Amino acid sequence: MANNKDIKKNKPKKEKKKRKPIYEIQGFVLTIPEERLKEMLLEMSKPNPEK
Repeated sequence: MANNKDIKKNKPKKEKKKRKPIYEIQGFVLTIPEERLKEMLLEMSKPNPEK
């Protein structure tokens, strides 16, 4: 069987750019007023009227 090191050399490195940093998400949430945030959560928790 091939060595782990040999396999890793042949594969291109995976890019981790797709994952957004958590601090960006936290900063975005902090800019939303608390009342609006609660309203959004209530709207999201309601069942979809489309069904």
